[in-house]
Amino acid sequence: MSKIQILVVDDEPDILQLLQISLNRMGLTVYTAATIGAAKVELDKVSFHFCLTDMKLPDGNGIELVEYVNEKYPNTPIAIVTAYGTISHAVNALKKGAFDFITKPISIEVLRNLVANAINQSNSTQTTTEISGPTQLSGNSDYIKSINSTITKLSKSQSYVYIEGDKGTSKKLIAECIHNLSQRRSEQFFSFDCNEKHQDLTDLFGNSTNNGLFADANGSTLYLENIDCLSLPNQEKLYTILIKKQIKQANSSQTLNLDIRLICSSSTSLNLKVAQGGFKQSLFDRINIINIKTKALAEHCEDIPIIAKEIINKYAKQWQQLPCKIDSQALHTLCLYDFPGNILELKLILEKATTLCDNNIIRESDLGLDEEKIKPTLVSQRHDKNLEEYIEEIERQEITKALELTNNNKTAAAKVLGISFRALRYRIKKLGLG
Repeated sequence: MSKIQILVVDDEPDILQLLQISLNRMGLTVYTAATIGAAKVELDKVSFHFCLTDMKLPDGNGIELVEYVNEKYPNTPIAIVTAYGTISHAVNALKKGAFDFITKPISIEVLRNLVANAINQSNSTQTTTEISGPTQLSGNSDYIKSINSTITKLSKSQSYVYIEGDKGTSKKLIAECIHNLSQRRSEQFFSFDCNEKHQDLTDLFGNSTNNGLFADANGSTLYLENIDCLSLPNQEKLYTILIKKQIKQANSSQTLNLDIRLICSSSTSLNLKVAQGGFKQSLFDRINIINIKTKALAEHCEDIPIIAKEIINKYAKQWQQLPCKIDSQALHTLCLYDFPGNILELKLILEKATTLCDNNIIRESDLGLDEEKIKPTLVSQRHDKNLEEYIEEIERQEITKALELTNNNKTAAAKVLGISFRALRYRIKKLGLG
């Protein structure tokens, strides 16, 4: 008897028997239950590697069981079986913590992929698999801690993820981190920019002679950047693929069953595009199961010292040289800068500075920032304060002076300081100045 134990919950005897036979043929030990109550009894008696439940049950619905399993048996993945016309219920189940869902009529191949991934996820809680690549964002702010916590949670599910935020706010890095912590991490991470102005969409969907990226990424994670740029016909094509979990194979009349973790992102609001008729509501609902909103760098500027150090170290490794250091005044200037280009702009600034600086020390003059946008102060003695405390003290002093000069007019004060009104408002709140 197999050591892999699975619980199947369904009140229809024919479907229950079909699932049991199919899973037995995969070499798995199958337990069955016809109600939520009976399932809870089995869960209390046996340690399961996976649970598969129908959505509609005599004494409740599958979402209730999803919540019960996630609360009492968090290491047991649970998936939902649902009818094609009730996908919205399955999406709700995913938001409640379901590992994935499968639609009726049940494809044996899709079932096989689902169970294999669930078992891999269950086993990953007991075994250590080598992880390569980034798994967390750098920084100590509450925002970064929240993002990293979300990454860890999402790595344990199959849920589709939608990331929304300004350009340069690490959306792709977040997607990579989720992949690198998931049971799919042994596979390549795939990404595609949906901007149709410079991309051939057949590279994504494939055509009669060539398989696209969906086929190549089967079994792995696929990140679709700028999904808001897809035309309505291509949105319809993507939606059909995601619902059917199938795609036509090139040079063949057969279809390929897909097993893909999809993560999408945009720099504009999809809610607004939906309202304007530029994006399909059905597709948005499908990809927006879990939502992450990124923040501009100016809104978590306390992370700049850590992020800057990491960027500089990466350049040093890439160029095979000793890493540069940033002097206090240069770092202070960076922390006051608005960064309209966010982290991408910080990378470009530091790339130039590490190239131009003398004696491996980056000074303010090496940053090449527009003096009209930022007016840093001269560095005085730090005394016994650490660097972060010192920078905060300087910020308090300069913001207070600017507010006094402008009679507490924050818009005028922001201009005096050479930063945006949004950045000033954030710093005032962070430093407890108002």
